[in-house]
Amino acid sequence: MTNHTENPTPMPAPRADTPSWWRRSWVAFGACLVPAAVLAACSLGGDDDAATSDAVDLTADAEIAATSTPAADTTTSDTATSDTATSDTATDATTTATPTTEPDTTSVATDVHGISFAADIEPIITTSCANCHTGNGPGTQHVIMDTAGVVAKASVGIEFVTRTGFMPPWPASDESVAFEHDWSLTDDQIALLADWHEAGAPLDVAEDHVIAPASGQTVRLTDPDVAVLSQGAYDGKLGQDDEYRCLIYDPEFDGPGFVTGMDFQPQQEQVVHHAVGFLLSADDRAALEAIDATDGNGGGWTCFGFSPAPSADLIYAWAPGQAASRYPEGSGLHLDDGDFFVIQTHYHFDVEAPADQSTLALDWTPEDEGADLDRVDITVYTGPAEVPCSSDEAGPLCDRDAAIALAREKYGPGGVLADGILALCGQTPADYAGFTDGYSESSCDLRAGASGELVSVFGHEHEVGASFRMTLNPGTPEELVVLDIPDWDFDWQLNYEPTDTIVIERDDVVRLECSWDRARRDPTLEPAYIVWSDGTDDEMCFASIVTRPI
Repeated sequence: MTNHTENPTPMPAPRADTPSWWRRSWVAFGACLVPAAVLAACSLGGDDDAATSDAVDLTADAEIAATSTPAADTTTSDTATSDTATSDTATDATTTATPTTEPDTTSVATDVHGISFAADIEPIITTSCANCHTGNGPGTQHVIMDTAGVVAKASVGIEFVTRTGFMPPWPASDESVAFEHDWSLTDDQIALLADWHEAGAPLDVAEDHVIAPASGQTVRLTDPDVAVLSQGAYDGKLGQDDEYRCLIYDPEFDGPGFVTGMDFQPQQEQVVHHAVGFLLSADDRAALEAIDATDGNGGGWTCFGFSPAPSADLIYAWAPGQAASRYPEGSGLHLDDGDFFVIQTHYHFDVEAPADQSTLALDWTPEDEGADLDRVDITVYTGPAEVPCSSDEAGPLCDRDAAIALAREKYGPGGVLADGILALCGQTPADYAGFTDGYSESSCDLRAGASGELVSVFGHEHEVGASFRMTLNPGTPEELVVLDIPDWDFDWQLNYEPTDTIVIERDDVVRLECSWDRARRDPTLEPAYIVWSDGTDDEMCFASIVTRPI
């Protein structure tokens, strides 16, 4: 998985109309507040009108909060409220009548707008909401949408989060190629949900009519062949800003075979920043076990940097909002006998959390049953991340050398790849000296690391990221914008699977473009030059492409 580069031809990434840091704080704040509004509307006990009134009040509060900076302690308070409401909602949802898919012809509400829940609203919910908010989807900890009655009671919250664009998450723009499982809503669909709410959210099905995801859209591996716990649990402490922890995950498969699906499931999501998975052979096991045994800080060992061992192959990346990885039918990730995984988990302890022992869920096909499966390849692409202080900022860490020295002190040389990536792209820090208005962007052209059909693409930046773009063969008749994210959102980093066949050849060029906006940086931090490094408050410009042979 070595990257090869030619002389890069920088092309500025599109400068998005990015929100300021306080708006990004509101987005995080809204993750607690908006679901609270929805949950108030979802209450299955007590007076329906009162529940709706409470939800309206919370929604109004949310709209007011969007115009001001929420205090940190307010966020904590609302989080606690949301957790309590979620628990109550989950309990209520499990005590409803036995679900049915038959229409309730005795209690069909009349909608003055002529909107049918079954024909108009349910298809939107099943395509764009149910994949996260039913079953064991990640959104069920905030809002459950498993029956028509619950959806109807939540109509005020649904109207608000869709009208404001907070939900459903789909960062990719229309400049990208078409992708499978596109959750985004059209303007007409958003208007339809609003009209349905205004009409009183009438139903033409029974309240216990089951809501299920559209075919193939579940975001978790619902029935994995094996669920592997990390070898040990890591217990960090509040105020420990950044810890990269490597933990061994041994599936103990009996012989070689293929992983056809993979799903990293954090136990303590509030402190897991992101995770990167590596595949290692049995030859590496003894050395890593020795490191694990001698590290006295809990489960696993500290491992800043890009790889836990020289022979490790990066095969997986997880970030907030990401669904399970499923390889296309007829393909999989090949494992030899004795192979095992190491997950490098980035913890950021800005809240208290119990010890974390996350799970790696796997779908597995033994080699004697999958002899005809294609072996997928995963190729990593990296571009520079250089964000100088703006002209109105000052401080010792605005000196790039001082910022890098501090990062190396925290994470070691392997945790600071800034200079190496600049060299890979034929650039120097001087190329970024002119970005003094708080905005910076980078571009790097790289040779394709593998050939085959493009299965999926994944991009990664941190919280100052403003935009991301990957282009295949830029400036040629074959130019193709594979992925364009004009307004980067750290909370929603997805694997994107093209609907059409895209073939990559080894002599193709992959252009990686990233941009950053210092207005998105926490203003309580000391001004500092931002470089490619492992810290949450540092940055990255990273992508991976999965291909299969053709």
